[in-house]
This record gives sequence, C-alpha cells and structure tokens, in this order.
Amino acid sequence: MNSETLPSSDEILGAIQNESKGKFGIICLNCLIVRSRFKEIYDFMERNDISKPEDNTLTKLELLDYISIRLYKKFQQDPELKKKYETTLTYIGNMIINDQKLCDYLTRFDFIAKQDLIDIFADQGADWGISVYNTSEIEEFSLDLYLIKKKPMLRTEGVFIRTGEEMNEKNYEHLFYQISEATKVALWTVFVTTPRGVCNIGFERILNDMQKLRTWFYVVDPIHKKILGIYKGKKSKDYQTKIRDEYIQKLPHEPIRAASRLTNISTYFFKESEAYKPKSYTMYELLPKEILLTEEHSITVKPKFDNIFRSLLIIDPISSVSMVSHSSEDYPVDKELISGFLSAMDSFVSEIGGTTAMKEISYKGLYIHAAYGKSVKLALFLSKPAHQSLKERLVYLLNHFEKHYHDQINAFKKTANISVFDHQKISSLIKEILSI
Repeated sequence: MNSETLPSSDEILGAIQNESKGKFGIICLNCLIVRSRFKEIYDFMERNDISKPEDNTLTKLELLDYISIRLYKKFQQDPELKKKYETTLTYIGNMIINDQKLCDYLTRFDFIAKQDLIDIFADQGADWGISVYNTSEIEEFSLDLYLIKKKPMLRTEGVFIRTGEEMNEKNYEHLFYQISEATKVALWTVFVTTPRGVCNIGFERILNDMQKLRTWFYVVDPIHKKILGIYKGKKSKDYQTKIRDEYIQKLPHEPIRAASRLTNISTYFFKESEAYKPKSYTMYELLPKEILLTEEHSITVKPKFDNIFRSLLIIDPISSVSMVSHSSEDYPVDKELISGFLSAMDSFVSEIGGTTAMKEISYKGLYIHAAYGKSVKLALFLSKPAHQSLKERLVYLLNHFEKHYHDQINAFKKTANISVFDHQKISSLIKEILSI
C-alpha cells in the first residue's frame, strides 16, 4: 500500500466516529479529556508509546484526535486487539478509561452523594405522574424508592439506585439477588445507575442482566444532565398482592414527591422517543468538533451548599492539630471559636461515637458535623443543619483524602509541617466534593 492509498487523518476520525453513528454514548470521551490536565494527557501518551506531536500548541480536543488516530492505526495492525475489542472506538475508550490517572476524571462524572441521585430520579418520577416514596426506614427488600401510580390501575415499582462508587463486583452480585426478591413486592422493578457505574461492570453485562430480570434500566448522566432510558422492563411473574399490600402499609404517610400536574420539576432531560431502544446505546462516543461547538457538553453546576458553609477542618486525631483548613470567604469563622472547638472536640468523640458515624453538634450558633477516619478527623461548620447529601459528601471527602494524601498525612504526623500539603489544590477539592 503506497502513501496515496493510506487514509487521511480526517478519514480515520470519520471512520471512528461512524462506529457509533446514530447511537447515544454513555461516556463522552471528549468530556473526559477536556476535564483532564495537559500533563496527564501527555503522560498517558508516554505510558502507551504514543509519540508526542510536533505541534505543542494543540488543544485538548486536538490531542484526543491525535491519540485516536494513533490508536486506530495500532488497532488495525494488531489481530489480537481485533479479537479482544469489537470496534476501534471500544479499544480507544477502554485505553482511556483504564488509565490510572485519566480514569479519576470519570469519578467527577458521577454523583458523590447517593441522595442527589435519588432526588433526581424522584423528580423525574413525579414528572411521569407517579408518587415517589422513601423506603429507607423499611428493611424488607432493601429498596431505595417505591413508586405508586393508582390510575387507571394500581401500578407499583421497586427502585434500586446505585452510584458508581457502589458498583463493584460484590455489590453488583448482591444487587442481582435483591432485584430478584423485589419482584414479589412490586409489579415492576427498576435499576438506576450512572456512567461510572456502567463502566465498572460493563454495559453489555448490565443490559443482559436487566433483560433477564425483566427490570427497567436507566442511566443518569450528570455531565449532560440527561436521564437515559436504556431498557423497558416487563411485569413481574412473581408479584404477590398480599406481600405488596403489607409493604404499602409500611410506607410513609406522604410521598417525598407527589405526581406533578402543573409543571415538570425535573431539571434533567429525558426524551421518550429516544428511550427503551437498547441497540441505540453504546458505551463510548467520540463526537466531531462541530457538534461539540453547537451543543452544551460542560454544564456548570451551581454549588448547593455555599450559602450555609462556614469552615472545614482536617485534623490529626492524635495531636488535635489542624492539618488543613478551608473557610468561606463571605462568612469567615472566628479563629478563637475554632480554637475553642478543637480543645473541646475530644469530649465530643464519645458523644459522636464510632469511627465514621456522624452526629450534629450545636456549638456557639453553628452546626458541626464530624467524620472520623483511620488517620484524620473532619469537622464541618455550618450555619444550618446539614442535608443528607452534604453528610454523604463529608464521608466521601474523608475517604478520598485518606486514600490520596496518605504520604503527606504520615509526613505531617512526624514533622507537624503543614507545607507538606498543597493547600490550593486541596481547597479546590473540598469545594468540588462538598459543593460549596
């Protein structure tokens, strides 16, 4: 083959993009790369033997095109890769998602707090004319939500909601059993997860499992603020009226969302005409630049809790010395108040109890939530009691900090030198995770 017959760069990109033409991707590779740092993209190229481009002024999206072209050529020349991956796009997507650094950005596609994901699906349920009930206080069947529509016939749905953080192999196998059991108490069963959740288990595997279980399957995409209806479930064969009626008697007197009649309350986009066509969905999409320029692929999320946030302390539990602190610029907390809290915090430990349990403490006009880990403890100062979502976010921040700053924590314990921490980077992380 001479140079004249070799496909051009535009032709290669067109071939890759055509592999998902007419389909809806669950993970947008463009969005993932745009959120990555240049250094991480170049490091990815080095780890995968992709030579750096001569032009060092390329944008992130141009770098993605460059990477895609190189991986396309590698895929076409390697019979083993063709056996392993169905398409070039699948190969490119897996290479990016399985990269240790770039995959961290998939977490930022996800819901940090499960409560937020529950709220979004509950809003959509209300828009569908369904009353949504909170089932957190009911042990039987382990449902996250129970949906009821009384007219023209009684319709009941048991809903299981899982964030990407929850979607590991062990939890997923247990979920399969839980859905099977729930077919006794609801006419339909529903499974809701996120792009990261799908990625952790695999799209085809989840789809096949939900089809076997006859379960409705939805993916909530927080980046594009969309709810994707992947599969339309079927009525349960094991539904038992007596068990259903006993379960309904245990529901709260009022739904958390009543069927909305006047106007839609969901802020997420759901398009009925695109829903419930499993063959129309694929794991990855790589969009042409002209589409990216005309569509919104980076919706800015307004912080949810900045109006009640006052301060956060990350503390060494042995010395009770603050390692990192971050305070609101608009409502700074008095240093003497924080100092007084630190001196009293040890007495609060017995009241709060446990290593990760949290209880609300009222202290000199502020509400404080504490979270306890193996290496650090966190104290969150608020002007009002915390929403469930914020409590979950605080625990997430604790686990993330201990995992990603293990070496710096140990160095601080030896030297008490706070300069071992990149405070600017950690402040950005705190703002993102706590939504402040």
